[in-house]
Amino acid sequence: MKIQVLGSGCKSCDTLYENVTRALEKTRLTGAATLEKINDIDYFMKMGLFTTPGLVIEGELISSGKIVTEEALIDILNSRK
Repeated sequence: MKIQVLGSGCKSCDTLYENVTRALEKTRLTGAATLEKINDIDYFMKMGLFTTPGLVIEGELISSGKIVTEEALIDILNSRK
């Protein structure tokens, strides 16, 4: 599973990345998923992201402009196993 956190390095972007990391650990998907931070504005536009942070899973923009909670991320990840 490919997961991307899109952002410019702001505190909200870092918090989302940390939440995803913890959710991956709790769902035991750490080894089965790749997680990366992306700060390429052209890529943001390509994905339809206009407000950071953004969360992309398997090429689909899941969230934009908010910090997804760890609990919500666990639900999202479990639904995609």
